[in-house]
Amino acid sequence: MSKFRSGALSRAPFFASKKQNTALDIENIVILGDSVAYGYGTKGGITNHLKETFPASRITNLGINGLTSSGLVQKMQTGSWQKPLQQADLVLLNIGGNDLLRGFRDGGAKGLVRQFAILKRTYRQNLLEIYAMLRKANDGVIIVQNNLYNSMKKEVQYFGFTNLLFRIWNTAIGEKGVIVSKTNAMGKNPAIWLDSIHPNEDGYKLMHELLLQTLSTTGFSIHPSKK
Repeated sequence: MSKFRSGALSRAPFFASKKQNTALDIENIVILGDSVAYGYGTKGGITNHLKETFPASRITNLGINGLTSSGLVQKMQTGSWQKPLQQADLVLLNIGGNDLLRGFRDGGAKGLVRQFAILKRTYRQNLLEIYAMLRKANDGVIIVQNNLYNSMKKEVQYFGFTNLLFRIWNTAIGEKGVIVSKTNAMGKNPAIWLDSIHPNEDGYKLMHELLLQTLSTTGFSIHPSKK
């Protein structure tokens, strides 16, 4: 049992203020989600940066290229990830981009707009089930979910419209006890993209910095484990 779960959690870290610092002593980190979680096209994605911050922690990356929120629910329901989830002190979740992408591929821009409310409702239902399964596996885990960024270049015709869609989509993310890491700042930097969707190495560095900033402003004080 980690020091975090036996000590810090009892002081209700989810609701710590900026004036209260809850020390994090993380032994096990699990990354869940899609190709962005996996680190597509890079040598480890955010995992490498987490290793620098938590050098003695065990990091299990369960990201799967192309995974949707429905696919993540189905995968979790099989129980094949039960052990790492039971041991996790921190779960980092990145999911939802492929839900939108499949909607676009199925019906184009107009079809996506027509189906947007249904897609968002399904996404929300899936997230609530994911959160519940994570807590059932481990009621002491910290859940941090990245919201979705808009990596479209500002010069693209529909940039403003897609910005609006992402803002609405991101309202489906989170509930009481789930920390949302806002990655919006990533979309403002054209130098951090591997392609039109995935971050490059610098992109994952920024994602990691935003994660640490989110934990800090939520009220956590990070003390890296010693090797």
